[in-house]
Amino acid sequence: MNVIIAGMPGETAAAICCMMFGGVLEQFPGLKVCFAHGCGAFPFTLGRIEHGFNVRPDLCATDSTISPRSYIGRIYSDSLVHDPQALKLLVNVIGKDNIILGSDYPFPLGEHHPGKLIESMDDFNEELKDKLLAANAVKFLDLDRAMFDPLLNGTKSIEPQSKRAKMATD
Repeated sequence: MNVIIAGMPGETAAAICCMMFGGVLEQFPGLKVCFAHGCGAFPFTLGRIEHGFNVRPDLCATDSTISPRSYIGRIYSDSLVHDPQALKLLVNVIGKDNIILGSDYPFPLGEHHPGKLIESMDDFNEELKDKLLAANAVKFLDLDRAMFDPLLNGTKSIEPQSKRAKMATD
């Protein structure tokens, strides 16, 4: 089995747990962290992680007394999951305001057309797509979106990227 395929999601989940259980997010409440690979296995195993925290605090809650679920909304994830159901789970667990477009560039496992999965999600409205494609990254990096999207003229847009591109050519 290739470690890149199966190992990275587990390692990403382990990194998240280390930051939570190690008290890093408590010690640095203003720290913004974005995890790759759709937070790895973390969204799928959050229930198990929280259960372990509750029933075996001697193993999990040694440097933190805050439940892992309490950190949802404070951590960010990229969107690189390669699967519509996985992306829905990611949005449901991590939150629509905390997912940023991921590409994995320049590595070969990335999306060949970054954002294509997000754009293809029929049950995501345009506002959600915009958040995942751009707005959340701008917020995470504390940037002025108008610097990167001249069509906005200082206001936020919920138009899909393809519609904005069409407007620019009209």
